[in-house]
Amino acid sequence: MKLSDFARGVPNDVWTVFEPILPAVIWQGNGRKPINNRSVLHALLYVLASGIAWDMLPPCFASAKTVKRRLKLWLQQDLFLQTWKHLAQQYERFHGINWDQILLDGSKKPSKKGGEQTGPSPVDRAKSGTAIHLACDAQCMPLGVFITGANANDGMQTQQVLESLVVSPPAAEIPIEIIDVRSLPRAIADGAYGNAPSRKRANDAGFRLNAPSRGQKQSGVGKIRNAVERCHNFLAQFGRVGRRLDRSGKRYLGWVQLAACIIFIRSGFVP
Repeated sequence: MKLSDFARGVPNDVWTVFEPILPAVIWQGNGRKPINNRSVLHALLYVLASGIAWDMLPPCFASAKTVKRRLKLWLQQDLFLQTWKHLAQQYERFHGINWDQILLDGSKKPSKKGGEQTGPSPVDRAKSGTAIHLACDAQCMPLGVFITGANANDGMQTQQVLESLVVSPPAAEIPIEIIDVRSLPRAIADGAYGNAPSRKRANDAGFRLNAPSRGQKQSGVGKIRNAVERCHNFLAQFGRVGRRLDRSGKRYLGWVQLAACIIFIRSGFVP
């Protein structure tokens, strides 16, 4: 399934996932009939994939005001997050997740309009930007995300991104009063996370962190961490994620959540 397919309509594989989750549109018999959910979802996927501004939405879709109004309602109900959780749970059930290879990394995105959760980007001459702190597994499937300004330190967000996971590692069969850190699931990150405070934050989230300290080299880590770089590339394929146009942090997070759902559906791991 190519992203260009969303310009022609909502693929059946996508609509099968979203149809039971989106609230039904009820017409009371007064005025014009409301636009159905599938047409609105088609417009949202078109904007997400192309990255166009609302004013440039083609006339073949519903009006931008209608689409934005429906998007606001769906975000208030966290419907994209619920869909993401549902897909991740199916993925874990049918494919499984290696909880000793949860990969962490951050990526900076330009945000020229500024807004919530933005800041001067250290990789773009201090221009306004956003950071996506991502957690994924070894198969490049996004499992958690946390949004901050581009000037936020990656290691400082360790606990938040691990607590944002849409699926949780299996609990111990027998409760243990004193938990051995070595028995916790493992998160793998780069040198930006390689310090004692970041490891403490990972422990507070129920993980042990494997990240090289300053000046330390670990052979073979780059091959494993290639998955999180690919996952960031998957997200960057969506124009509305790769270049932030929304001042609202809630709306931008919603675009990332919707993109994560599409990544799961396109992967072929979820039946």
